[in-house]
Amino acid sequence: MTILSAKNAAAQAAKMTPAESPGRIAAARVQAPRGEFVSMPLIGRVWVELIGEAALDEIDGAVAQIMKAEGLELVPLNGAAIERCRNALMLAWAVRTPDNKDERFDTAEAWRGLDADMITACALIYDDVRYRLSPVAMGALNEGQFREIRLAIEKKNATALASFGVVALSLYLLSTGAPPASSPTTRSSSSGSS
Repeated sequence: MTILSAKNAAAQAAKMTPAESPGRIAAARVQAPRGEFVSMPLIGRVWVELIGEAALDEIDGAVAQIMKAEGLELVPLNGAAIERCRNALMLAWAVRTPDNKDERFDTAEAWRGLDADMITACALIYDDVRYRLSPVAMGALNEGQFREIRLAIEKKNATALASFGVVALSLYLLSTGAPPASSPTTRSSSSGSS
């Protein structure tokens, strides 16, 4: 689609009445997909596009089918396997080639073939994109979030810290008044050296 044809399509969509315009959102998505370029471990620079509600419903249905086919029930005991499968399917939908945002980077099977840590790392990057682009982005941490982040820092638990995402960790840092104790400080020079 050329820039001119995209503008023409947008103008036509704007003229439609609500009863005639079931494709307005789809047209808006084509013209301005919500996502950004990021670098992911192993694969490098890609476009990550946010997943819509209908796609998330499809992903959740597919996860249920895959778990059933693998003989795993959808119970908390299998939570880690369910989450890995969901993340892999989510990444298969969201991660696009950098040169063509409509082209998925790889198949769901290929994503599921990655090791668990790689899937988790890529899913954390997707979550960071989602938090950054969210129109209802977190404005402040609540007391529980603040306490959980502080506890993870005290215990030096990098995995727990990564799970909070860039936005929450940035808000935490901005809300603390003093720099961390291990931060280098500048010392004033002593006067009277001759």
